[in-house]
Amino acid sequence: MRDDVFKAIDVADVDALKKIIEKDVSLASCRSNDGMSAVLFSLYIDKPQITEALLSYEPELDIYDLAALGGVGQISHILATDAKVVHEFSGDGFTALHVASYFGQADVAQLLLDNGADIDKIAMNGSDLTALQSAVASCHLKVVKVLLPFKPDLNMRMMGGFTPLMSASALGDDEIIELLIEGGADRDLKSDDGRTAADFAKLSGNQ
Repeated sequence: MRDDVFKAIDVADVDALKKIIEKDVSLASCRSNDGMSAVLFSLYIDKPQITEALLSYEPELDIYDLAALGGVGQISHILATDAKVVHEFSGDGFTALHVASYFGQADVAQLLLDNGADIDKIAMNGSDLTALQSAVASCHLKVVKVLLPFKPDLNMRMMGGFTPLMSASALGDDEIIELLIEGGADRDLKSDDGRTAADFAKLSGNQ
């Protein structure tokens, strides 16, 4: 039945999902083999109707789910009882800070950093992503502004040798580009295939 839940989410079949869960409400809290919740999966693939349906069954949410949803109060409670969780990784290799940064939850990112989250912690899934790269990848300016005072390595490279500045340039995000350059990001670094941030900017049509 768990596989049926994830299949229904994947194809955004709300009716099928509800029929499955109504037979066993605990399935709203089910997780994949690597520990990713149905809720978080629906958020990653951007299926808001599915997410809303799942949440209506009041599933159990962990810190990664809450980081994506913006559950500051609930995360505060978790941290009060288990401070070490800010350093731990989800089943798919991300910290709560990575997740909050990717989904644009600036308040959660601030809370996690204030509680000792490592600004430059690298994802444990081969992507080599940091929280800053996660925020840049989804163009979340508010999160970037939260992260920068904690002095992240602006030239940290993810898989492929891409820096945050290269990503922002490829996406044509002028405001983030300016913040990164003002912070000291190296404009001359090259990715593994030899491209600079300016090369990525040209590809995106960004002058």
